[in-house]
Amino acid sequence: MITFRISLKALQVAAGLCVLTPAAYGQTPAAIARGQEIAERACGGCHAIAGRPGSTVQGTAAPSFGAIAGRPNQTSQRLESFIMTPHRPMPGIPLSLAEVNDVVAYILSLK
Repeated sequence: MITFRISLKALQVAAGLCVLTPAAYGQTPAAIARGQEIAERACGGCHAIAGRPGSTVQGTAAPSFGAIAGRPNQTSQRLESFIMTPHRPMPGIPLSLAEVNDVVAYILSLK
């Protein structure tokens, strides 16, 4: 009976850890690589990416993706919503939902 409880507890802990893995957020290596490529092409003119400096747009410094990833309570859902909702000074960038998800995976990989 004790062995069964220990095994059950170990299984619960393992399942919990699986939920927290990057893959649970769509952060597969392929998605991250695609997201970085999209971000460099579509967002790199303003945001600091991969060691390149960012810029100031309409008096507002565009945050680096590392800074965005490090914000408290940052989630994939929040990032998706923010990217897909037009707001100033960020220009509307036509991305498919799959592209947005890849960019989100890339940004969250920077945590």
